Amino acid sequence: MKSSYPLPVISYLRLCNPSIVVLLTFTAVAAGISAGGLNHPWQLLSIGMAVTLCSMGARSLTNYVDRDMDAQMERTRNRPIPSGRISPPNALAFGVSITGVGLASAFPIGSLYVLLLFLGLVDNIVVYNLMTKKRTPWNIVLGAPSGGIPALVGYAAILGRVDLVGLCLAALVVLWTPIHIWSLAIRYRDDYARANVPMLPVKLGVAQGIRCIAVTSLFLAIFTMMLPFLPGSPFGALTLWVATVLGIALLVLSLHLIHKPTPENSWRLFKFTSPYLALIFTVMAANVVFGLAL
Repeated sequence: MKSSYPLPVISYLRLCNPSIVVLLTFTAVAAGISAGGLNHPWQLLSIGMAVTLCSMGARSLTNYVDRDMDAQMERTRNRPIPSGRISPPNALAFGVSITGVGLASAFPIGSLYVLLLFLGLVDNIVVYNLMTKKRTPWNIVLGAPSGGIPALVGYAAILGRVDLVGLCLAALVVLWTPIHIWSLAIRYRDDYARANVPMLPVKLGVAQGIRCIAVTSLFLAIFTMMLPFLPGSPFGALTLWVATVLGIALLVLSLHLIHKPTPENSWRLFKFTSPYLALIFTVMAANVVFGLAL
């Protein structure tokens, strides 16, 4: 009889939440390209590898920490640990090992970037998952800085220093993160409530959650459009125009959610947020590489 379980390697890959890892790595590499990384291909490759491994480790450790919560939620109960495909000790060992390899692989880039990656891991695993996820509706706000670290590392490591542009690229991801997570939390509000996770739409209500999403979307749209005007910014008119179009689309989806606060509309906003972030970073990198100013 053929087993219904996937191969172990597939289970461990799923433990890492590859879609999240790919997006975080992409922000790091695109930020590095924006800083001139194509002139330093091996360094850019090293950045991508370090961020990928650290992100895989962080997601594995997150799934280890969240295993009991995941078992209570319809959306997550088939993940590798709650479904029994990977044991908790094995998941913990895998997460610690791959995180250690990721940090070690960042040493050739520079000790500062190892420290930044380490702080990102601490914020994600300790501050967000262990300390605040089940204690405050503002948990994702406190955990959002970890999502901005890859972009900061990618830009700063190529540039050779931490500057205002790199910090603002990280801040862009930090602003994006609550919109992404809160829209998901509205769609799966009952799931989070069942697991006693006080996500903002659960604790403060859907209406308050939607208002926070709309306000954050406005800040994100304006902030992204300001990137070409930063001192030392390598971005030009193309970034401004695309950021404006995408910002308007984000605001339209947020306002539509206010008008019709349904799980379906929150899901549409959630599904838009990842392409939004990927497109912004793609355009910024293209703007620098091709010198596009139209």
